[in-house]
Amino acid sequence: MKNKIIYMFIMIISLILIDQISKNVLQYYYKEPVKYGLITIEFIKNKGVAFGINQGNTKNIVITLLIICFILNYVKNQIKYIDEKTSFSLSLILAGGISNLIDRIIKGGVVDFISIKNFAIINVADFYIVFGLFLFIIFFIINIRKKEYLEEK
Repeated sequence: MKNKIIYMFIMIISLILIDQISKNVLQYYYKEPVKYGLITIEFIKNKGVAFGINQGNTKNIVITLLIICFILNYVKNQIKYIDEKTSFSLSLILAGGISNLIDRIIKGGVVDFISIKNFAIINVADFYIVFGLFLFIIFFIINIRKKEYLEEK
C-alpha cells in the first residue's frame, strides 16, 4: 500500500512538472502563433472552465479544489483495492487538475496553448485529465466485469 502511494506521488509530481515546464518553455519560444496542420501553438489564459465556459468566475478554483479533494479522499479510502492501472489513471487526473489549479492560483487562469482547429485550445494537463478519465472508466468497467465473472463461478 505504501508503495502505491509513493508511486502515485512521484508520478503526479513528475506529470505536473512536465505540464508546467511545457507551458513555460513553449511560451518562451513561441511568441507568435505557429501552425502545424490542424494544430496551432498559441497562448491564451483561460479564466473559465472547459472550453472557456464560465469566464472570470472565481468559484472555478473552489470547484476544482473540491473535485481534487473528492478524488484524493476516494484514493485514500480505496488505495488497498486499487490496482496499478487504476492508480495510473487517477494519477493522470490528479496531476492535470493540480497543475491547472496551480495556473489558476499563480497566473489568474489556466494557460492553454494547443489550438485544435475548430475545436478547442488545450494544454498538456487537459490531456492528462481526459485520457485519465477515459482509462479510469475502461478499468472500472473491466473490474466490474471481472467481479461479476468471479461471482458467477
